Amino acid sequence: MDENRTLRNLKLLSILTVLFIVYNTLIPFKPYLELWKIARNLGRVELVPFIARGRLNPLTDLVGNVILFVPFGFFLALYFIHLKQTLKVQRVVLLGFLLSLSIEILQIGFRYRTPSVTDLITNTFGTFLGVVLAKLYFKKFEQKLKTLLHHILENEPITLILLLILLVQFFASMLPFNVTITVSDLKKAIAYTNIQPFGFKPLGQMLNAHLKYLDRFSFSKIDFLGNALFYLIFGYLVLYSYFQYWRKKRLGKLIVFALLFAYFPVLEITQFFIKSRFSDVNDIISGYLGAWSGAIIFLLVKKKEWFHNGSKIVLRHFTVPIMIYLIYIFYKGFSPFNFSLQHDVLSLNLKTRYLVPFYAYYKVTSLWNIYDLLESFFWLMPLGFILAYWLNEQKRLKQAYQIGFVIGLLFSLIIEGSQLFLPTRTGDITDVIFMTMGSLLGVYLFNYYNENYLQKSEPSEFIKSLSKS
Repeated sequence: MDENRTLRNLKLLSILTVLFIVYNTLIPFKPYLELWKIARNLGRVELVPFIARGRLNPLTDLVGNVILFVPFGFFLALYFIHLKQTLKVQRVVLLGFLLSLSIEILQIGFRYRTPSVTDLITNTFGTFLGVVLAKLYFKKFEQKLKTLLHHILENEPITLILLLILLVQFFASMLPFNVTITVSDLKKAIAYTNIQPFGFKPLGQMLNAHLKYLDRFSFSKIDFLGNALFYLIFGYLVLYSYFQYWRKKRLGKLIVFALLFAYFPVLEITQFFIKSRFSDVNDIISGYLGAWSGAIIFLLVKKKEWFHNGSKIVLRHFTVPIMIYLIYIFYKGFSPFNFSLQHDVLSLNLKTRYLVPFYAYYKVTSLWNIYDLLESFFWLMPLGFILAYWLNEQKRLKQAYQIGFVIGLLFSLIIEGSQLFLPTRTGDITDVIFMTMGSLLGVYLFNYYNENYLQKSEPSEFIKSLSKS
């Protein structure tokens, strides 16, 4: 059963990786409709490896094209390994080559895209690198990580929530995935780093450096408070996990220090290596303010008897973070709170592209669209999980999917409907669909957790077998 689930997950991840690669390499989806333009673009194909417009390809572009195909080789190789087949490296690398070749051919018919032999080489090498990493992962790490994951689910479920928060934040900090390792880009990132608390003043301005487009940046009180609200939940969960799980562990205090002190500066430092992103001292301040406030609130409300229930989640222990989560949902949905009843605002937000699912995401295409969809999808997932947990305590779990759908749809309609009256926001039917799906995913995740962990009074056979091996 576990192996079948692994195969399904790997197949899904492989498909999603292919879709992401195609999306990434064809945006902004502006096809040529005239044959002469396609022929003209065909003449621009860069046939000499590692040379673009008479110059060496930037190292950043080369590294980015390699990294883009690593997940494809990784997940596909793992899929073949779990099929109990002999992994033929050449087969996966050939598939990576054919995928890259298909994309390069398609790019001939798209504006702003230049097919390149260099891309073909780097993409194929990225696939090969993914295969190598997959073989190493399967031999050295897979069983250990599975053991760790099952241990966390059985014994430290709140720790898993923290790990998911860290993963989501790291994903967001890496967008739009245009990693750079050049000195010039690093200097630029440092120059644009905002060093003024509760305001905006880049470091380069203090050093009399010439900086462009500074009028586009400013300090936002609304974003600052939203960030603090998010991390207030984070801080509460960190201290709860410490008292519930980590207090007697040798590295318990070190984990708390890493999450409540070191995490925020490290997250901002990653921005130095992403083009079009810059670090901001206010993100660090709001992170500290939120996390430490959450930790203080936990210390004020905690009771000794909370920490005798083992791994079981008790909802009343999380009344505060649940309430803050609900406030955060509507805070982010209603911001910047500049509601307007003017006819032109409403008519603008009722355009066809916002009423037809996915239409807006086709007309305006970028990697940020993927982030928007993922954010919408996971927006109400905790709500679905909490709702299913409460219904289970009320002996009404069979109704969880129906109620989760209704509540998810209601919340999403309120949030997106309110944005029709915000001049700087747009209510979108696509977000309603994804938010509702996210709520249902939360119900599904609780059902999985309940069936595989809550209803078991002793360690699973899987854990036992791993401990013996």
